Amino acid sequence: MSTQTDNNKRIAKNSIFMSIRMVIVLAITLYTSRVVLRVLGVEDYGVYNVVAGFVTMFGFLNSSLSNGIQRFYNFELGKNGIEGACRVYNMAMVIQILLAIIIVIPTEFIGLWYLHNKMVIPEGRMFAAEWIFHLSLLTFILHIIQVPYTAAVMAHERMGFYAIVNILDVLIKLGVVFVIPLLNNDALILYGVFILVIAFINLLLYICYSKRYFEEITIEIKFNTSLFKEMLSFSGWNIFGTLGHMLKDQGVNLILNFFFGPVVNAARGIANQVKGGMQSFVTNITVPVRPQVVQSYSQGNLERSLNLTYTISKLSCYFLLLIAQPIMLEIDFVLEIWLGDNIPEYTAIFVIIVLLDAFLNNLNSAVSGLVHATGKMRVYQLCGGTISLISVVIVYVVMLFWQVPVIALIVLLILDIIRQIVAISVLKSIVKEFSLRKYFKEVVVSLIIVASVSIILPFITHSYMQAGVLRFFLVLSISLLSVGVSIYLLGLNLSEKTMLKQLMQNIKKKLTNR
Repeated sequence: MSTQTDNNKRIAKNSIFMSIRMVIVLAITLYTSRVVLRVLGVEDYGVYNVVAGFVTMFGFLNSSLSNGIQRFYNFELGKNGIEGACRVYNMAMVIQILLAIIIVIPTEFIGLWYLHNKMVIPEGRMFAAEWIFHLSLLTFILHIIQVPYTAAVMAHERMGFYAIVNILDVLIKLGVVFVIPLLNNDALILYGVFILVIAFINLLLYICYSKRYFEEITIEIKFNTSLFKEMLSFSGWNIFGTLGHMLKDQGVNLILNFFFGPVVNAARGIANQVKGGMQSFVTNITVPVRPQVVQSYSQGNLERSLNLTYTISKLSCYFLLLIAQPIMLEIDFVLEIWLGDNIPEYTAIFVIIVLLDAFLNNLNSAVSGLVHATGKMRVYQLCGGTISLISVVIVYVVMLFWQVPVIALIVLLILDIIRQIVAISVLKSIVKEFSLRKYFKEVVVSLIIVASVSIILPFITHSYMQAGVLRFFLVLSISLLSVGVSIYLLGLNLSEKTMLKQLMQNIKKKLTNR
């Protein structure tokens, strides 16, 4: 019991670190986006999103393998300690270096061909677009190499370091945006160069920290063939699922570019930044818990893994609701304050739709965490990847008949609902102890009730007041209070309320002692 209590305290401590990180990163990121849009302009901002996004599209292999590396790192650290983690680190480095080599060649040829023959690039900006393409590719390679070190930090639950690096990252990016106008060069190219430099700084920080604090970060000459094959086999199915997700995201981005041009890409880019900011809020809950889901499973404690899955599913959506609800109600005012007059068409409705989709992503993330712990990825990734691949085809067909950008995002939202239903069913077939009834009652129904009840007062306030600063702060205050009270009274069971009280008491005690 004491071990579980210590684990819960560690989750609470890491959640505090992540919360501090979230507040700072979100504030700086939102402001930086406003300045970037002003410095680059709507068209160049759209060019950056679609070109850099195309490079990221080829990174589905890295996403798949990094998820596998994180899973094996958590699993081996929980089961075999430092010795097992060392084996994973060495095989991870081999895999990531091979991946970097494999990605560069096809991406260079295919990407440049698509850039010149298919992308809609404003006249006179092709040279800058080529630079962004190459710089984005180099940046992506640095991200590939960083994966084993990030996995080590996460597995050891060093969220304080993770938070510090994230805060440093956004601070440097903000400073860069103010420096660019002072230099007499192409702003778009300079932005790409600085993003590359920042990625290199992040990599150095992770390498230095990992080598200093983690014993397993040592190079071994011995090649572990069985572990290498096991990690690739696990990641093989992960690749298919990630490929589908990548095509759903970046493929739709290219479809929107084909039908509507870079301005709509800019609107979707802004919407995704808002979604990313909201997700950074939710990671305060998900990131500290996920390693313990895998490690508890590796130690044979299935009950704790299941309870953590139920809890993380619910709490991640509650935290998202807490901040997303007032943003969605006051989206026009928020965009005006944030971006000024540089608001691309469709941005407001795009933000609302992608935030609704974020709730589904959070539910799916918790479910996939337990599936990753079991290592049984085949059926789960086949189903999820297939639905995602079909999504791109359906969006393209729909756009042929109804050339309205909003419809594309609505179609994706509907298909993501279907994907989540399938994911839960597959998890039940893998983990028999997983209760569909308990999940539906404690997670889905609770979320619907809390969302439905909590929005009543903020919506009334929004509807009967004139738009402006006063209405925004009233809606924000009432929404936060309404969501908070609804969560506590309607969304938490007795054990969760007890755990929340203990957490608040621990935080109060620490603050008092200091």
